[in-house]
Amino acid sequence: MKTHRMALLVVARQMTLETRQMLALAAGLTRLGHEVDLIVSQAHEELIEGLAHGVRLVELGVHTELTGVLALTRYLARHRPCVLLSSGLEANLNALKARRLDRWRVPVIAHHAVTPATELVAAGSKARGLRRRMALKYPHAALVLVESDEAGCQARHEGGIEAARVVTLPLAPDEETGALSEHQLMQCLSLMLSAAEAEGASPFSSQGWQVSSGGAAAGLAQSSSTLDTSGVVSRQATSADTGASAPLMSSASLQAELANSGARE
Repeated sequence: MKTHRMALLVVARQMTLETRQMLALAAGLTRLGHEVDLIVSQAHEELIEGLAHGVRLVELGVHTELTGVLALTRYLARHRPCVLLSSGLEANLNALKARRLDRWRVPVIAHHAVTPATELVAAGSKARGLRRRMALKYPHAALVLVESDEAGCQARHEGGIEAARVVTLPLAPDEETGALSEHQLMQCLSLMLSAAEAEGASPFSSQGWQVSSGGAAAGLAQSSSTLDTSGVVSRQATSADTGASAPLMSSASLQAELANSGARE
């Protein structure tokens, strides 16, 4: 089976339902032989301890939405995963904005572990702005994965995305093992690869990169797989990797594009 590099994104700063599901998905995809980057804003000890062997932890190390989108855009441009699956409303919106800025247009799959309505209620006074951003960004998602038909209806209503691109696929891991079932895993993998193929993304082999394994808090300090606040990955690469890097937009260009995008929103 061909190896693909895939990226999963969560922005939660604590162990949430989204984080647990992405940890389980990352473990399953890695077990199948794929290269998986789990991207987080800031890693915490519980997340690091739950990281499966072979999953690379990519820490954006940022504190604002602007710097987070900039760092994510640079990651996508440099490493070109065949698909990016984000989980949670904030992560989904950041991923879709980064995709717009990324010249390679990596396909984004937006995932909701809870209903969009639940996330909007939790957002309080920010809900109106989030609804507007959903309506603008969600039509650019390759797919939207939801845990229930109710969540799917809400995603279609709030995001203005057609029913054909909203898929109900519960990703709750087993309570005892913390793992996804084979059925869940293979269904999700099929959807991710289909999205990558449909949008013409080119899978990028990362042989030669150092792969950090989860399972210990010390792994983060030893790993070279973290992003600094400028969004530049710090790790050793072969000359072939360097030659395959995508052209990067300058910080000034990215900030200008973000400013223009924000004005339109």
